[in-house]
Amino acid sequence: MIWLNGNLQPAEGAISADDRGLLLGEAVFETILLKQGVPQFWSAHLMRLQAACAHFGFAQPHDETELKQALRALCDAQPEAARQILRITVTGGAGGRGLVPAEPSAPTWLIQLSAAPEPPAFLRLHISDIEQATASPSQGFKTTAYLDHIMARRQAVALGADEALLRNSHGRICGAAAGSLLVQSGKQLITPPLSEGALPGIIRAALLKQGHSAGLGITEGLVDMDLLHRADALFITNSVLEVVPAILADDALPEGHFASAAHKKQGHALCETLSQFAEF
Repeated sequence: MIWLNGNLQPAEGAISADDRGLLLGEAVFETILLKQGVPQFWSAHLMRLQAACAHFGFAQPHDETELKQALRALCDAQPEAARQILRITVTGGAGGRGLVPAEPSAPTWLIQLSAAPEPPAFLRLHISDIEQATASPSQGFKTTAYLDHIMARRQAVALGADEALLRNSHGRICGAAAGSLLVQSGKQLITPPLSEGALPGIIRAALLKQGHSAGLGITEGLVDMDLLHRADALFITNSVLEVVPAILADDALPEGHFASAAHKKQGHALCETLSQFAEF
């Protein structure tokens, strides 16, 4: 079942063949982790979605109360699970082809609920040769224009890695194909700034805002290849995996082991910090 423009209905045949999200990629989205049916960082996700809709001119006919009711209806329609993914997608609607439709079209609001994977023990990272744009009008928003990120991830998987790191036009790392990067150097955790092409991730923002009060030294900073290779530890964050330890794919690790016990412990500490500040 899906929630589409205010109604719960079967997914089959629900989206119009003229939908501009399908035809032109004119769409934005949010992916929210549910734990025991409770959405994590709900307010932050909703604010980011509202900002994206305003930026791209999508009408917002559904208020927070109605979206929460949609969530509850979807949860009631499926078996209860410990971890689930709620995805809200807003498209330009069934306006048909052409960059600008002849007549304005109402946006499509689609909400789906699916099972969430368990976070892996760690991720192997491949440094992609695909460049992340930093001057696009859509930079900083979660749009469905993910082809570059998909290709980067496919490259990584083909080489035996799990995730790809993307560089910007300066050759510096700006983030992962589906997540933000944290680089540990000594006692400091560094994440690339938004000006480098980094997505304003929800988990990234929570750690930057609340990390210091939890005793974690987290700051924005440039991540060049030298810093990446001499880092004491690496972490990837996103709203589904939260915080996962990572290594570069060419680093040798014994089968089934972490880079270090300290690396694993720091990952758990970051996740515990998040759990204190998750806004429901």
